[in-house]
Amino acid sequence: MGNSSAAFVLIMCKPELITSIVKQLDEIKIVSEITRVDGPWKIIVKLESTELDHIRDAIRFKLRKIEGIQTTLTLVEYMS
Repeated sequence: MGNSSAAFVLIMCKPELITSIVKQLDEIKIVSEITRVDGPWKIIVKLESTELDHIRDAIRFKLRKIEGIQTTLTLVEYMS
């Protein structure tokens, strides 16, 4: 098996939508962790896959389409 790639996505949303958004995030196959946090960012999501393209597609076509997400910030982890 090849090395795994990972990305962390910080999500800004209204507090009353967090539960609904977390449920939808949990349905994305490559989401490995979901953490609720305090501050302007309400959720941090970790996505993992052996293919970086799978992570990009999941963020672009699934995660960012979830209703209630206002803004995202993506941090890609590069393996050395």
